[in-house]
Amino acid sequence: MDAIKIYFDTLGCAKNLADSEYALAGLVAAGFALTAEPAAADVIVVNTCGFINDAKQESIERILELTRLKEAGCCRLLAATGCLTQRYGAELAAEMPEIDLLLGVNDYDRLPELLLEKLGAEARPGEGLPCLGRVQLTPPYTAYLKIAEGCNNRCTFCAIPNIRGPLQSRPLEELVAEAAELRAKGVQELVLIAQDTTAYGRDLAGRSLLPELLQKLDGLGFAMLRFLYAYPEGISDELLAVMRDCPSCCHYLDVPIQHVSPAVIKRMKRRLARAEIETLFAKIRAYLPDAAIRTTLLVGFPGETDEDFTELLDFAAGAAIDWAGVFRYSQEEDTPAAAMPDQVAEEVKIRRCNQLTAVLADAGAAWRERLVGQKLTVLLEAPSEDFPGFFEARSQYHAPEVDGLIYVDNAAGELAAADSGRLIEVVVTEAAAYDLIARPVK
Repeated sequence: MDAIKIYFDTLGCAKNLADSEYALAGLVAAGFALTAEPAAADVIVVNTCGFINDAKQESIERILELTRLKEAGCCRLLAATGCLTQRYGAELAAEMPEIDLLLGVNDYDRLPELLLEKLGAEARPGEGLPCLGRVQLTPPYTAYLKIAEGCNNRCTFCAIPNIRGPLQSRPLEELVAEAAELRAKGVQELVLIAQDTTAYGRDLAGRSLLPELLQKLDGLGFAMLRFLYAYPEGISDELLAVMRDCPSCCHYLDVPIQHVSPAVIKRMKRRLARAEIETLFAKIRAYLPDAAIRTTLLVGFPGETDEDFTELLDFAAGAAIDWAGVFRYSQEEDTPAAAMPDQVAEEVKIRRCNQLTAVLADAGAAWRERLVGQKLTVLLEAPSEDFPGFFEARSQYHAPEVDGLIYVDNAAGELAAADSGRLIEVVVTEAAAYDLIARPVK
């Protein structure tokens, strides 16, 4: 009997991707065979996102798209898991009978057992790929390490604590062991992720253990070590000193601040407003003068006035923010903000989003212009499909998936696909709209 072929479709953030990697390890251990083609799969699993309305809609549309393969007889079983199913499992079961199996975020380890039960099959251990605790879905040179689950921050606009629960940090020794295994497999860039990475360890030791974790991981020999989703109040002097002193730590801070108006910050139930954020950014620059700062900003929060938004615009124009994501407030049920008065009209949100994006684009362009003429060590990713003759790469200032790229001139054909994952030195020759152009240093 041939192995059961399974296709895993992951939507949403890098944390969801990490969940898929761990889930796939269990499936492979039970004898499932992975396929990259949904039309070739006996089983399709959609790992959904349910964070905001756009993400929920994307998940539903993807499930509906994949149900056509089941209707055509290509797929025997369709399953859905992740944040959307955790949040709306009963509704999905009632409205989408095409889904054969619905699982929440705490049930990934039960997938093999439940899928086999639905299929009337038995586990066939040892017939799949080697199982080392995860099946890496990223390129072999980059990996995510999920250091904690859940969140204790109760921002009034966010449903994540309701979906994922409170902070649950993984033991430090367990993380170091997994990272060592990834390094031994050839991973050059390790990206630490959690809902709030700076909170890591507070439930274990009563304080953030992120600095200690970074120090231990620095000794493993990664070329790039970075962390995402750092809440601003968690960025301590100790953490910045470790980033400065550990050679593998990228000088890159992903700091979601959401807003700076004191009135809006108070309604969001966050802690740092404009003056504190400006002080924090100055401290980051003092420890790491070359650091790239990424942030996330939210417009159209209930009660946001023209004056509040003008303050946010003024801050963004002078804060030297290098990368940014701007989002329109999404009215999420079961969150305190959803019931707040003075909900902002959608057309106002769109206008403010466009205005803020334009201001931040100018700030990012100025930063990229300052890099022209500088030498950077870059991680080669792949020959560019969009721009033949160039090789895509990233530096310590560019996180995977969310930031721009560095296009390395390969007109001479010196770089080949086999060079993916290699580190080389380049000099930046030009700043483009969102990216950089560079040439290899001879």
